[in-house]
Order: sequence, then structure tokens, then C-alpha cells
Amino acid sequence: MCRNNNLLENVLVEIEKGVREGINTNILAQKYALSESHLRKIFKIAFKQTISSYIRTRKLTASLEDLSESDANIIDIALMYDFDYEQSYIRSFKQKFGSTPGNYRRSKKVIKANMPFFIDFDY
Repeated sequence: MCRNNNLLENVLVEIEKGVREGINTNILAQKYALSESHLRKIFKIAFKQTISSYIRTRKLTASLEDLSESDANIIDIALMYDFDYEQSYIRSFKQKFGSTPGNYRRSKKVIKANMPFFIDFDY
């Protein structure tokens, strides 16, 4: 299991580094010489969440800062975080946070952000 812990720790770091660079399961699996299905399986077992859902959540959470701190168009922010369409970004954002990106930006309300996972080896 130690190998899986090191692998998962590296995967989490890569996700954080690649949140704006189009990181996805395929890229991660290739980098660590795994099949996508194996990576999905060990991630789901370890974190009780799919890796694709986790990546999407990290991208949406990272986009909160751009929405509140910049004047960038919503579509530009969507593309920056590798959403193919503005509507898919808006739909995912609303599903995750209960508000559209535009409403969030206008209201300046606080949204509970999802922090990155980490692995604690002292258990």
C-alpha cells in the first residue's frame, strides 16, 4: 500500500499543478504508466470519490479566485480551466456552488471552497 500512497500523493500534486493546464485522467495515467481504469479504481478506493469529479471540483474551486479578483470574461475563465464550453462551466459551477459564476461575481458572497486532498502518512 505504501507504493499506492506515494503514487496518490504524486497524483494529487500533479492535479494541483495542472489545474489550469488541462490535467485529466489520461495524462495522469500515462505519466505514471498505469491504465486509466486502474488509476480510477485506486483513487476511488482511497478517496471515496472519482478522480474526474475531484479534478472538476479543484478546477471550479480554483476559478473562484479568478472570478472575484479579475475582470476576465466568464468564457475566458471557463477556457482557462479547460472547460470546452462556457455553458458546461456555468452548469458545473452552479451544480457545485448553487450559483452561476456571474451571480457569484456580482454578489461577492462567500462560497465554501473545497480544499485539496492530502495524504497523512502518520496513521
